Amino acid sequence: MRKAIQQYLHRGFPLLRNDHQGWKYIACLGILIAILMNSQQPFGLYAWKHPYKWLVLSGFGLIYTIVTGFYYLFFQVLFPRLLHASAWTVGKEILISLMIFVSAGVVNWGLALATIPWSTLSLITFARVQSETFVFGFLPVVLLASLLEVRYLRRRNLFATNANESIGHKPVPAIALLPIRLNGFQFEAHELLYIASDQNYVFIHYTRNGKNDRKHCRITLKAVEAMLKQHPAIVRCHRSFIINTSKVIKSHGNSENLTVALKGCNDKIPVSRNYFHRLKGFLPMK
Repeated sequence: MRKAIQQYLHRGFPLLRNDHQGWKYIACLGILIAILMNSQQPFGLYAWKHPYKWLVLSGFGLIYTIVTGFYYLFFQVLFPRLLHASAWTVGKEILISLMIFVSAGVVNWGLALATIPWSTLSLITFARVQSETFVFGFLPVVLLASLLEVRYLRRRNLFATNANESIGHKPVPAIALLPIRLNGFQFEAHELLYIASDQNYVFIHYTRNGKNDRKHCRITLKAVEAMLKQHPAIVRCHRSFIINTSKVIKSHGNSENLTVALKGCNDKIPVSRNYFHRLKGFLPMK
């Protein structure tokens, strides 16, 4: 049971992007919460008479929209390593959702103090607003998060299926025949499996004489990528990986984690969403 929970929490999950799709998702959350607040009217608000009551209640949905937008979208700009699509998991999604609930509850309490006559500056009122924030936010969050995961799961699985069907049936572009020299280490292009970043160093994983080996070189992955432009089949697939696409034999994808397997290599190489388009020419989709 414990192992199953750990596997679930470490499972990949689609991270909201700072684009129109992300803002659309957040806007839908706010609208749903506003509708629930106006239809259910918690805190005994049925008895509250105010000409703009619907607007005040809708403000709670607006607060949740603003707080969610701040955590998801602006945090991606401020802390890109913390909120990175390739490393986002169910556990991290649950954690940030709890942070949003608590933060939105604090702001909702402030709105209640400013607008609702019987709201008081007390721990009881604060706890009540926090609980209502969780109750009215939980259903929309779970509903839209589930739809979001199903959408990306379907998209990634479709890519993996089409990629697996194309491997071995459609030729990939031939790699350059010139030997590659990186910081004094020379190898043939066809020997390369993949290159992994290690801060200001890289690990070059290659096969030679039927054996796999690796070489540690002082050079950044960005510099390696620039030097390998003459080898069109050697492609960057992740912020930390470059692969030789001619070695790809299989791919596997889920909601937000796509990996590829290389010939003669047990390692699974991740393919991030930011570099996904670079593989289309080698693993075409239908």
